[in-house]
Amino acid sequence: MNMVISRFFGIKSPRFSSFSKTETRLPLETLRESLLALLHDCTDLRAQRVVYKIKCTRDAAELWLMRSELHQCIATLHSQSEAARRINSLVHMFEGWVPASQLTRI
Repeated sequence: MNMVISRFFGIKSPRFSSFSKTETRLPLETLRESLLALLHDCTDLRAQRVVYKIKCTRDAAELWLMRSELHQCIATLHSQSEAARRINSLVHMFEGWVPASQLTRI
């Protein structure tokens, strides 16, 4: 991709060194399974929709952006603090997939 950009525009695209280290990243399927595990006791229609979305995601950024939907499902059944606890337990798993500046806790 860098070569295509430099050929068309005569410039080089920036490298995202802060989160492009692939050797330390967990597999995408592991991230997906971890998010699904957060909803293990949520069985309502909203949770089923979120499960479907998790299974259809194409990359880790999409999974990371689903945190608010996960939070809503878990908080509906339990509490906001339980939802935050569950979601925050996975922040470290997204290291290498998401820029460090976006790895914030709820």
